[in-house]
Amino acid sequence: MKPSIALGKFEFTPVSIKISGRPAVEEWAAPLRFALWCQRASPWWIGDLLNAGDEAFGEMFSQVCEGEISGDMLQRYESVARRVPAEVRRPNLSWSAHAAVARLPIEQQRRLLLQAEEEGWSSEVLRKKARQVAP
Repeated sequence: MKPSIALGKFEFTPVSIKISGRPAVEEWAAPLRFALWCQRASPWWIGDLLNAGDEAFGEMFSQVCEGEISGDMLQRYESVARRVPAEVRRPNLSWSAHAAVARLPIEQQRRLLLQAEEEGWSSEVLRKKARQVAP
């Protein structure tokens, strides 16, 4: 059985969306927001799962995802999730924005992320600002 998630008339599969009937335009908003939310949240989910799994099971856990995604990307997810605590993360900013400040002390992360959100900085602008304050 292939995994899927149904939201009303929309069924999400690993490679497509199946739509039942002809939903009204209003019915499209929630599934679309869900898909966008998943896209933004999934790096955090992956990183947090990797960190918790490593803590619970040690070295053997790293083999769980072997072949699913590059080892480099898994390490990036894990590193950013470990370095940027959940209470510092800003849901309105991208994962890349958080990666830009991950090497900074937590208080500097908090300050730069808040400023980036308030001033609408791109991830690249934030990356440059983070380099300027890096120890």
